[in-house]
Amino acid sequence: MPVQLILGVQLPASATLEAFVGATNADAKAAVAEIVAGRSERLFVAGPRSSGKTHLLQAACRAIGDSGRRSVYLPLAQVAEPIGPLIEGLGDMDCVCVDDVDAIAGDREAEIGLLGLSDQLRARGSRLLAAGPTVPRELGLELDDLASRLGWGGSVVCHPLDDADKQALLIRRAAQRGMDMPQATARWLVRHGDADVPGLMKVLDTLDQASLSAHRRLTIPFVKQALGESR
Repeated sequence: MPVQLILGVQLPASATLEAFVGATNADAKAAVAEIVAGRSERLFVAGPRSSGKTHLLQAACRAIGDSGRRSVYLPLAQVAEPIGPLIEGLGDMDCVCVDDVDAIAGDREAEIGLLGLSDQLRARGSRLLAAGPTVPRELGLELDDLASRLGWGGSVVCHPLDDADKQALLIRRAAQRGMDMPQATARWLVRHGDADVPGLMKVLDTLDQASLSAHRRLTIPFVKQALGESR
């Protein structure tokens, strides 16, 4: 898989478009699928934390890599050094997925570096998929040209998942781990567990270990017991 990994970031096995379930952000998924298919060159994904932006960028990076093209996932919030040397050479990639663009807002040198990368990719006809908490013009970027470049392909907004989509996500992620989660169990977890997606995924980690140890199905009584013992 010709995916370039930087900053030691590994793409999780769950980062696929198929695993991005639910109706809440179906439009965002469809727009990213256009990037993956090569029918679109640019897109900005906006939305709050835990709304699925990172999943979509990582899934796109993986899918494009699986197709034999060169792709890279760049989470700017994890960069603790000047980004110039880090992005040097990325202009030759077929797709660059830039997460957490807001992390460099006001850092002129970093913004200039990303602007240059954007222009290099456009000159090659390569794809640029970026994400942040809001649309580019509202990110507080110092360079108007960078905000403009990031918005060239349009923006799509990810929204927090509703309860139905959280249940669907739990069932799909459990299946990826080889576990069968009944709908009733997923519903109970969403109603009585952590409200946000990262919290639900931590609960799933706990249940994965518990079910392996006990060789038990994820029934509501077993889930109550497993979570009670873990807490």
